Amino acid sequence: MADRTAYARTPQVSSREARSRPPGGRWRRAAVALAVAAVALLSVGVAAPAHADTDDFTFDSFHADMTLVRGADQHAQLLVTETIVARFPEDEEQNRGIIRAIPDDYDGVPLETEVTSVTDEDGDPVPYELSTDDGFLEVATGDDSFVFGAQTYVISYSQRDTIRAIEETASDEFQRDINGTGWDQPFGEVSTTLTMDPELADALTGNAACYIGREWSTEQCDIETSTENGSVVFRASGVDLGAEENLTIAIGFEPGTFVPGEVERNVIEQFAFDATPVVRGASVAAIVLSVVVAIGAIVGRRRGRDAPGRGVIVPQFDPPADVSVMQAAHLIARKGQAVPAALVDLAVSGHVRLLDDESSKGVVLQYVRPSDDAARQDVLVALFGEDAEVGARKKIDAAAQALAGRLGKRSDAARDSLREAGLTEKPDHRVASFAIYAGLGVVVLALVCVLLGVLGRTGWWGGGVAIVAGLLALTLAVSLWRYRDRVTDRGALVRDHLVGLRDYLALAEKDRLRVLQSPQGAERIDTGDPLQVVHLYEELLPYAILWGVEKEWAEVLEVRVREAGVQPTWYDGSSSFSSLQFLTMYGALRSGASASAAAWAGSGGGSYTGGSMGGGFSGMGSGGGGGGGR
Repeated sequence: MADRTAYARTPQVSSREARSRPPGGRWRRAAVALAVAAVALLSVGVAAPAHADTDDFTFDSFHADMTLVRGADQHAQLLVTETIVARFPEDEEQNRGIIRAIPDDYDGVPLETEVTSVTDEDGDPVPYELSTDDGFLEVATGDDSFVFGAQTYVISYSQRDTIRAIEETASDEFQRDINGTGWDQPFGEVSTTLTMDPELADALTGNAACYIGREWSTEQCDIETSTENGSVVFRASGVDLGAEENLTIAIGFEPGTFVPGEVERNVIEQFAFDATPVVRGASVAAIVLSVVVAIGAIVGRRRGRDAPGRGVIVPQFDPPADVSVMQAAHLIARKGQAVPAALVDLAVSGHVRLLDDESSKGVVLQYVRPSDDAARQDVLVALFGEDAEVGARKKIDAAAQALAGRLGKRSDAARDSLREAGLTEKPDHRVASFAIYAGLGVVVLALVCVLLGVLGRTGWWGGGVAIVAGLLALTLAVSLWRYRDRVTDRGALVRDHLVGLRDYLALAEKDRLRVLQSPQGAERIDTGDPLQVVHLYEELLPYAILWGVEKEWAEVLEVRVREAGVQPTWYDGSSSFSSLQFLTMYGALRSGASASAAAWAGSGGGSYTGGSMGGGFSGMGSGGGGGGGR
């Protein structure tokens, strides 16, 4: 499509135009753009004199009268007369005429545009100059005299090879952009009359369509057909077209009606065109490989999934043995809760006290005693150091960056220790890795196919489909990659125990007591002793945090504390223990412990996360182009 250009001598081009133009033109445009940018930078702060914008005018009408014939060589010959009525400011010396940019290239086929005359409405000659710019023939009308009000320009020219052979519809098509999408000015009316040579009447398929609007618009307009003196005549029009809006017509012919023009290609483009059969085969292969990659990604994910465990979850009322709170967090993929739960665990186990810091929004941890449990002692050392004294305090708030880093390292160590204990193992990434690397290869192959298709102007859609398929398969492979360790059969038993503990935490109180009164629970917990129940519920508070039910569990604990008539020794608030005050302190504790999430997130990672038949659009054809004021 050769329809995007704007002027003050600097055309804007569409994607199709960019493909059809020689590389040298693109480099020249880049150099001009850089030069303009440099001048703009140098002139910052310097006031420029005010000038009228030569594009600040409108068009009353644009009418193209066209005649299509078949030459002696069977190539298409098109005679065009454009009558353009521009309306300039009446009282301002702004314009000397217009610039009409006529595309001289149609998908790589030279149109051999020849301007025969430029006149006014009375047939009197209008001065004009011709120049070429990157595939366009520019007609600059007028001289040094300013023009005012309504001005008519009648531009006559000829072109050849304006027909395309459409493989999808097995037909030849005359696709023509009438005014083009490269104008910054509105048009009151755009119309066209296309007259066929009588010998072409029998070659018409009967398919004809009209499109209106901006480039790629599929809005259709009416096209009229009539027979006059043996010639078939097509008429179409549109009113009130805005800037960059265009009228396009498409007429269908039987295949082989015209001899197509030859595409001009450089060495690289010719190589790409000659490689078309290979490109098409490679595109299909890339699509098939994308399916293989997707299957590989799914298989790789299944091979790295966690051990299934027993399959039956039984509510558990006590934490699993020989697994720390931090280890439990990683085992159930809740690593973000590892540090906050571990700090609460230190408190409920009697090693620190939680103190409400009324002077700020932070929480103070007070050192009470060391721990015989190695995992808890490691966290205590991270908090208070090796030689902590009883009563030592550590404030946890958003400024505790270094502390957050130390606690994060303890969390990473807990994750790694699960592997050492045989509870987790590194997943088998061989199939998943193959899927990712193969997906990258498919995307590269598809990109090469698209690039060669564009350079060769083959119009092959398979490369685009291959890119989409390859990207989808690669995305699937990356998203299904197993970033954390795989839970082993042994680890699955512990994980199931933790899931059973979660189910216990979610039980109603009467159901929870029923579990405690079971043979296993009755041996260890006297439900008639409120103090024992309080201690049990305190012990489970860190695990409620792991599962995200700390609010509900704190409320349960509050009820039990009130029934027992005691206060937790690990908690020192401004009043007696309440779930609301604890949750406020816990929120500050979690915020402070996560002060530098990036510092302690660890290396474990997270989730990585055919025109004449009605299928065309405005701007699809030859001609058109655009222009502006002079």
